[in-house]
Amino acid sequence: MDKKRQMVFNLNNFLLAFSDSLNTKKATYIAINLGLKLGFSAEKLSDLCSYSLAYPLGKKSLNNFNFLDKNHLEDSLFLAICEFSQDLAKKFDFSKNSLEQKIEIKKFVEKQNIDETIKNSFFEISSKLSFWLDLENENEIVLFIYSNLSDFTKVLDFEEILKMTKEINLFINQKSEIIEKAEVITDFFEFEHKDKQLFLIASTLQNIGKLNISKEILEKKQALTIEEKEIIKSYPYHTKRVLNSIMGFTDISNLAFKVQERLDSSGSFGLEAKDLSFKDRLLICLVIYNALREKRAYRGDFSHKEAIDIMKNDAKNGKIDESIVDIFDKIFEEI
Repeated sequence: MDKKRQMVFNLNNFLLAFSDSLNTKKATYIAINLGLKLGFSAEKLSDLCSYSLAYPLGKKSLNNFNFLDKNHLEDSLFLAICEFSQDLAKKFDFSKNSLEQKIEIKKFVEKQNIDETIKNSFFEISSKLSFWLDLENENEIVLFIYSNLSDFTKVLDFEEILKMTKEINLFINQKSEIIEKAEVITDFFEFEHKDKQLFLIASTLQNIGKLNISKEILEKKQALTIEEKEIIKSYPYHTKRVLNSIMGFTDISNLAFKVQERLDSSGSFGLEAKDLSFKDRLLICLVIYNALREKRAYRGDFSHKEAIDIMKNDAKNGKIDESIVDIFDKIFEEI
């Protein structure tokens, strides 16, 4: 492995980190149970898990993910299991499985227009008490997943990982242009290959914690309440929590979670100027500039000059690095 260009990566470990935010653990548990019952190969079972965990991103986006065998994404039974499991998990709350709900679930499944082998397999696996008890405990679901999947950890180029994190970034914000701006910055400062790729990946994942905040708050057009502002301020915490659970992502996490920090220690974690490296400060300024240049539910987008003027004011107040703002003024003026 070339550590300057590659890293160890496991797709299911990566996607499990986002499963709470995407609310896909229970659907994945159902899908894997069905795959096991139907005798799926280890490779197909692993891809079934990955597809189920990332299902909300959509098939088009998932085509950019590093599955073991992309042919699985065209397998009708494979796709039907994923869709059935997702529908079931969306319709029913499995946190407490009463006898009444089990009966209701059985009736729901019987009415579904799906392959009879899926129906029959579901009725067989759901006849076991452990199936329902596991669904009530997400920790047990994680143990079940890891105990039933083979380890397909591999070595991937940073660019392959970036393809996947770009899709996650676009899932959060379909109009995001942060990656394009990050490219401009890293090229301007002539980052070495590894430093550039890690900075780009961190740029795409720096707001992943927003998946833990309701859209009602994020897209609210009226002024936010004090409580709502505090909730939004919590997203870097969730970003850190998610990224720290991914194998090999320590450097990426350390960059991504600091984007709301300020030189005067007024950020989410209260880090001081001495705690923020040049790359930290660079990504902080990039996130601010990018946010100002994008439309929001409660305002329009700012022009380049307006954004720079706002940032210069922040710099004068000791919030961000003035020298970086001056560089942004030059390199983004023509874009």
